[in-house]
Amino acid sequence: MEQTKPIKVLFVTHNYPRRRGDYSGVFLHLLATKLLDFGIEVHVVAPHDRNTAEYEDMDGIKVYRFKYADSKHETLAYRGNMHRQLAANPFKLFTLMKFLRRATAKAVEVIDKEGIELVSVHWVVPNCVIATRLKRHFGDRIKTILHSHGTDARIINSFYPVYLMARKAMLQSESWTVVSTFIQRLILERNVDVAEKIRVFPMPNDESIFYPDEAVREERNLVVAVSRLTKQKRLPHLIEAVKIASSEVHDIKLEIYGSGPERANLRRFIKEQGMERHVSIKSPVSQNDLRTIYNRASVVVLNSSREGFGLILTEAMLCRRAVIGAESGGIVDIIEHEQTGLLVEPDSAVDLSKALIRILKDNSLREQMAQAGYEKALEEFSSYSAAKRFAELYKELS
Repeated sequence: MEQTKPIKVLFVTHNYPRRRGDYSGVFLHLLATKLLDFGIEVHVVAPHDRNTAEYEDMDGIKVYRFKYADSKHETLAYRGNMHRQLAANPFKLFTLMKFLRRATAKAVEVIDKEGIELVSVHWVVPNCVIATRLKRHFGDRIKTILHSHGTDARIINSFYPVYLMARKAMLQSESWTVVSTFIQRLILERNVDVAEKIRVFPMPNDESIFYPDEAVREERNLVVAVSRLTKQKRLPHLIEAVKIASSEVHDIKLEIYGSGPERANLRRFIKEQGMERHVSIKSPVSQNDLRTIYNRASVVVLNSSREGFGLILTEAMLCRRAVIGAESGGIVDIIEHEQTGLLVEPDSAVDLSKALIRILKDNSLREQMAQAGYEKALEEFSSYSAAKRFAELYKELS
């Protein structure tokens, strides 16, 4: 029988936009709003943060936020460093325990109030605890779906005590989505019992923001990288590659957009390499400005090691830009070598420099790969395609 009422789903997450224009977990809000078109009604339970409302309707999505400390100390979520905070200060574990209790209580309240039967738990660490508690409280009345976006799966794979904490939620859940085959392999290395539950669902992009902008002129030999400035991103190798490539592409320029702990070290490295004329580090920008930056670029590069997915590559592909990525992690799900971009040996500045020279000097190849990447991104990485996959999953489980 055809579904007459919307399927109600609860997103439980510690990362969701706190206000309009906030980019924390913005892809989840994009997914939630797109699901409305498929008859899926999404509600959200997320942490409170300073100067945020405890309840609001954001574009038709009801967002309930739980308080777990005074505003000054509500710092565990939204900053992308929860695990590092806990490692640096073990006493924060008490704050996390309160966080999980308050999150569970708010989720119970919303499930009862809204009549929800499907619960999507995003980031298995630490939210697996909430999933287990909800199953204990509601039993078979609800079904839980786990979602891993990268860091959480690496933590489960690397720390056995965390795996033990998550195992019950893993076994009790009806399904589990991950953003790449790389993340899938990490999980299965630790527990093959969940193999039949895991599905690979890439992150969605907003094609209304990222698109080929004919008003923006491509700048010859401009290389762009957008990322957190961390060691994982292997940016010194990219800077070295640009230095090597400059012997053949004399006017090559690299613009790096981002912030992070390696900023000072990268500036020092650029100076030591004598690359100030070719390489610049710039602050993060809005998504609309990022679209302009992608459209200006001749090529966009992500040289990261063991990247969970590689969102900047799919954003650039939607802007019809050529891309280069390290043959590592989830990047290999995005780039089909020699078709939708070029894959290079990880941590090899020489291999990366050869790819840069090749793609910058061959206009035909660059345009061909950019078009193929654009077509793939529309088909596999757009918000519509992501929402369609999730809607099919929710309807299957309802």
